[in-house]
Amino acid sequence: MEHEPEGRIIGRIERGLTSDDPELAARMSTLNAQFSGQGRDGGPVPPEAGPRPKPRRSRRRRTVLVLVVIALVGLLLTAVLNASSDGTAPPAGSLTPAVSM
Repeated sequence: MEHEPEGRIIGRIERGLTSDDPELAARMSTLNAQFSGQGRDGGPVPPEAGPRPKPRRSRRRRTVLVLVVIALVGLLLTAVLNASSDGTAPPAGSLTPAVSM
C-alpha cells in the first residue's frame, strides 16, 4: 500500500470525501468545471456561461477621457489664474506687457 500510485490515493480520498459530504462534492465539481473550461457533464462550457473578456476599446476610451478631462481642468485653471482682475501690481521681477502710446 505504501507504493500505491499518487493518482489512486487521490482518487480514494476524493471518493471518501464525496461519500461523506455530497454538497461539498457538488460545489467542488462546479468549481473544477469552471476552472477547467468543462461543464458538469464533462462537455465544454457554452460561451454565455463563462466569464466574458472585457473589450480593450473601453480601456482606451477611458484613458482618452481621463486625459481630456485633465487637459480641460488645466486650461480652466490657467484661464482663472491669468485673469486675476483684483488691480494689484504684478510681483517684482515678473514680465509685464509693454504699453504703447
